[in-house]
Amino acid sequence: MSIIPGTLVKLPNGRNGIVIPSPWWQPGRVLVKMPRGKKRWFRVDECTPIFSN
Repeated sequence: MSIIPGTLVKLPNGRNGIVIPSPWWQPGRVLVKMPRGKKRWFRVDECTPIFSN
């Protein structure tokens, strides 16, 4: 499964974040911007995409 930048995701801690483009590519990982602006790497299988209608 791949998650593209700009996707809203639910994180393992229950919070939401947004996937952002990263300066380098890490297989199976995505860079997520947290609500307070902090950026953190997560495994793709830890993030659940949130689809809005």
